[in-house]
Amino acid sequence: MDTARIVLGGIAGGVVYNAVSIVVNMVALGERYRILQDQGIYRKQPRLPFFPIWIVMMILVSIGLAWLYAASRSRLGPGPRTAIAVGLVVAMIAGIPGAFAEFCWGNSGGYVALWRVVEIVIGMVLATLTAGWLYKEQPVQ
Repeated sequence: MDTARIVLGGIAGGVVYNAVSIVVNMVALGERYRILQDQGIYRKQPRLPFFPIWIVMMILVSIGLAWLYAASRSRLGPGPRTAIAVGLVVAMIAGIPGAFAEFCWGNSGGYVALWRVVEIVIGMVLATLTAGWLYKEQPVQ
């Protein structure tokens, strides 16, 4: 596997994932977050410097997705079908259980949990597609 291309694809995928996250959380959920903050359900200020940490985490997740895509190419074949499969499987494993638990136990309502699933699935699939588009293995000599 070409580690430099994995990192490059992961960084590019992280930019895409962050864009999806911004659209979902600012456009689709922004007003809902304000209501939840006013009701005391969500904090008005984060405990940690949220945005820089979130951006780095999405890039690291995307590097992991790029690595999984690169590792899957030999078994599933290179291309967008493999990238979509990797993104969907990771989203199902990593994202949906947490959103389900939030829906069942949290006070934020089903609307927030639904949009979290949308963010995770679309973000991970697009991040993996981006990484896969940039990933090219060097020919074996």
